[in-house]
Amino acid sequence: MTSFIYNPKLIQQKQLEIEFLSFFHGHGFGIIDLPVVEAFDWGGMTEDDLLLMPQRETWVQNGTVHALRHDWTNSIVRYLNKYKIDAERAVYSGPVFHTGSEHSQLGMEVFSDSSAEQQDALGLLIEFMDGRLGGLPRMAVISHYALLPMILGEDRMAEPAIRRALSQRSESALKGLLGNHPLPALLGDRPEAQIHKLRSIFPEISPILEELTGWEETLRRSGIEAVYPDITALPAQSYYDGVFIRLYGEGHTAPAASGGQYTARKKAFGMGIFY
Repeated sequence: MTSFIYNPKLIQQKQLEIEFLSFFHGHGFGIIDLPVVEAFDWGGMTEDDLLLMPQRETWVQNGTVHALRHDWTNSIVRYLNKYKIDAERAVYSGPVFHTGSEHSQLGMEVFSDSSAEQQDALGLLIEFMDGRLGGLPRMAVISHYALLPMILGEDRMAEPAIRRALSQRSESALKGLLGNHPLPALLGDRPEAQIHKLRSIFPEISPILEELTGWEETLRRSGIEAVYPDITALPAQSYYDGVFIRLYGEGHTAPAASGGQYTARKKAFGMGIFY
């Protein structure tokens, strides 16, 4: 006879998912679900698909590559490029699998280029985290994926050695690669000083910095006082092309939530919570 063990943690997880979906549905978000198994055609794979394959759990069946869902936003982008989601705002919950491990994710997406609507959704996410996940995030890191291409130029941004040095935040490596470019020296300054110097050295990026200021104000109004810029942020996939945000809990080095602006048939913004 098979016996079942009462698992309160599993019940708590399911309750959290229901509360999250209900909270956002009550604010006009449509609830979406997508298959946990994704199918890929070898000939139709994008560069993003190929780059992510080593991190995916994959197998081949009848000549088609199958993979467990690696990331909700990636799945939604793939879905949007093939079909149409009727909702202007969507919320989801469910597992993701990568590098041999399973994680649960809660998230929301806004399919609109309105910064006001996107920032309103961010405020709702922080409100839910404060009320249901043990309090407000203590810190936010914010950036914009257009900054580095404008500072370095598209050609330099495409160089693997430079991208590697940026991901490692290696001031010495960047100095060797970029010579007398001002970026390596900026990395040694406090984040606030970095932005001030960037504004004076590269006046053409002022509109982006003003946009970041608007997002920073949204975060501060939501109760997050420690907001830091990151001028070295690199997009994980090519469709990320705007503001990028990470939220951190007290004493944690891994983000409690992250996301940003991207393009998938139209402008969008999404944030995911890992729990």
